[in-house]
Amino acid sequence: MGGRTKHVWAVVVWLMCAAPVLGQTAAINWPDAVSRLAEERTKAEVCVTSLKKYGNEGQKAQGRLAYGVAKANFDGVIAGLITALGEGGNPESLLSLDTRLAQGATGLEQFCKSVSDLVPNASGQKGLLDAMVKAAVEPVIKALSEAVAALYNNHRKDDALTRQTIQTQLEAAKWPDF
Repeated sequence: MGGRTKHVWAVVVWLMCAAPVLGQTAAINWPDAVSRLAEERTKAEVCVTSLKKYGNEGQKAQGRLAYGVAKANFDGVIAGLITALGEGGNPESLLSLDTRLAQGATGLEQFCKSVSDLVPNASGQKGLLDAMVKAAVEPVIKALSEAVAALYNNHRKDDALTRQTIQTQLEAAKWPDF
């Protein structure tokens, strides 16, 4: 990985780790909320790519399971939000979505930590993964929880086109299969 690419990745990781903490003081709107869910998808993708590169078959199998559990939780949150956006839907409670969100964020942190342990120091990716792992999970969960609450509670104020836009962006925030 070239020096310039390392710096770009470092900035991306810093923004992913710092953005939820930096944005806690302002009221959150739906683009920010969807963006925070998409950030978690990007973190997951970075960790999967690193695991596929540096892990052996056993580590990849364990990683696939850990990723699948975290993905299921995030998919559940996104599905609940999409249901809430739909007219006449019967969404899960916000508390249920928050629980899944916390489980998913914690699972992602543990998954990325296990991957970070596999990446050699000389790879250039080690520092990036370590930065993602060192970002405290509690502020991330709080920021994501606020994002989910904003989407869940404010969707009725939006017109049909805005709700459709949010739904499309939520669909795009779903994690890919391992």
